[in-house]
Amino acid sequence: MSDGFSLTQMGRLVEVFNTANRLSGASAPVGEDYAIHPVSSGGGAVRSSSGVPIWTRAVEDHHFIRVHALFVIAGAALGHDEHLLSWLSDVYPRTETVQGLGGGARLIVLAGLTQKATATDGPLEVQPSAFDSTADGDGSTALVNALNIVKHDHGGEIASAVAQALSPMASQKIARPPLHEDEDGAQASESIRAAAHQMRVGSEARVSISAAARAAAMSERNFLRRFKKELGVTPSEFVLRIRLEKACYMLVETDLPTDKIARRTGLGSGDRLAKLFRQHLAMSPTGYRASERQRLAASGSLKSHEIAAHEAGHE
Repeated sequence: MSDGFSLTQMGRLVEVFNTANRLSGASAPVGEDYAIHPVSSGGGAVRSSSGVPIWTRAVEDHHFIRVHALFVIAGAALGHDEHLLSWLSDVYPRTETVQGLGGGARLIVLAGLTQKATATDGPLEVQPSAFDSTADGDGSTALVNALNIVKHDHGGEIASAVAQALSPMASQKIARPPLHEDEDGAQASESIRAAAHQMRVGSEARVSISAAARAAAMSERNFLRRFKKELGVTPSEFVLRIRLEKACYMLVETDLPTDKIARRTGLGSGDRLAKLFRQHLAMSPTGYRASERQRLAASGSLKSHEIAAHEAGHE
């Protein structure tokens, strides 16, 4: 992972493998569950396109004998990281599937490598679009590869069940979020990018569309039209997605109750937070907290001392 990665794309992949672990259950050999290891060049916090940090381990902290799949997820603004490129070249021969998402595809090319997919007999019965209508481009290819891995390991029935298990999320997902200005947003005008950045950093407070339009030197009507055209979502959808991503982060990284998280992220009350999670993530906030902590602990990416204690006295 590298700064500017798409949290949405990462979340889709994680859900595929977590769901496969749950559905394969007793039929999977002992020790054959999928383990997900978020790694980066130097380790520590890597920030998503919306500014939400994900904790990673340094690539050299893992000595992989064999890598089932390597998904290289990065933003478009990439520096030349020889350390990371060297690691990619080293681990590549021991990796069955290699897929780049966003700037990750360019990282693979810079390392002098090519992407490779898991081969299966016959097409998937359920395509990724059946449970994620927002998947396109390399995001869609990554989902195909993830499901093909599951099909290769557990058969077509489990792979189809994974897609079907995630399908309730599809019709309720909000539109694909606008990306960081260094990703797809780089094609947007400077005024729209600046307005998006201002809305992102101030998402916890009440966001004024009229103020954002004035800052962009546009009429409110023209601002709304340009924002949707250049970033693919409305300003309201943009702010909601940022708030939800920040809430996801706080649920995992702190012990704050849901009502405080709702207030601190601009989502109002715990009841509204719960309603939004059911609509967009098909689970409750407490369910998300428990499942994500369990997943991160299982992969070695989260230890109990890394979860912050209650933050008293701050509303």
